[in-house]
Amino acid sequence: MRKTVLRFALTVLACGFFCLDAAAQYTHTNDMEGRAVHEYNTISMDGSPYLYTDWAKGSITLSNGTIYQGVNMMYDQVKDVVLFKSKDGQVKELIEPVQEFKINFIQANQATEKTFRKGFSGEGVSPDAFLEVLADGKAMLLKRTGKKIFDRKSYNSATINREVQVSEDYYVATGNKLVKVKKSKSSLLAAMPEKSDYLETYIKSNALNLRSDSDLAKVVAYYNSL
Repeated sequence: MRKTVLRFALTVLACGFFCLDAAAQYTHTNDMEGRAVHEYNTISMDGSPYLYTDWAKGSITLSNGTIYQGVNMMYDQVKDVVLFKSKDGQVKELIEPVQEFKINFIQANQATEKTFRKGFSGEGVSPDAFLEVLADGKAMLLKRTGKKIFDRKSYNSATINREVQVSEDYYVATGNKLVKVKKSKSSLLAAMPEKSDYLETYIKSNALNLRSDSDLAKVVAYYNSL
């Protein structure tokens, strides 16, 4: 009888610790701190300032370890900030310090999840900049997509044409240090020289196209498996 009571008490205690941990880590989205934003007029804009033009569900991890799940969110790639809808439907910019976020949407009729993380430095990249994680592990393949909005006015025209210009840069990171790479075999192998022979064989035997993000990621994932 004593053993049964003790076992029951330990179970209750364990559940209590689990609940406390969950409460410390996961916070309701109503508690998110944000400020109202001025939305873009995208009607006359060529291109989009956002990662994806529709709202999508995702999760956000703050620098203090708090995780918000099921967030209705967008990623503004011009301002490099996460936007969310408050419970009253207002569009707000998240002002709490974010370490990582994941966003889910449908792309080419397939469910897609993209992960963005900050905290990397080097090669002119600020530690506050979000980079997309294409491959994770001891070596990471990261992608930085920058967007800028330009207003152009044609000669003898009163119409202003607004367009979004996009730049993309790729990096291999070990720890938090970045090495910029091009989408080519020589550049990628130079960032991971100690396994270059294995990687070259892997690229050739699998007929990988290193102009493709997914094939670039396969090479870094293979490097992590060696």
